[in-house]
Amino acid sequence: MTISVDTTTPYGLNMNMIQSSSRSSSKASKLNDSCRNMEALFIQNMLKEMRATIPKNGLLSGGNAESLFTSMLDAEMAKSLSAAGGIGLSSVIENQLDALKKQ
Repeated sequence: MTISVDTTTPYGLNMNMIQSSSRSSSKASKLNDSCRNMEALFIQNMLKEMRATIPKNGLLSGGNAESLFTSMLDAEMAKSLSAAGGIGLSSVIENQLDALKKQ
């Protein structure tokens, strides 16, 4: 015995199609977020390496507290830079992953 369920709305929309569309858009959103996070990590490491090139002398060296503060500052700057459009790395990564997914 099979039960047939009408999944169309009064406006003729198929609910199964709507649900699968929302699932795919949520997957795209997750992919976009992951790519932005990857870009933020790249920017954070770039800032860390740039900061390491600054010579330390006795007057400006703040010890462990300064290194902890600058690492947190770099992480937050990287997040805000990535959220504001970043350096374009997230879109490149996302395009590459989309191309791999379609193969």
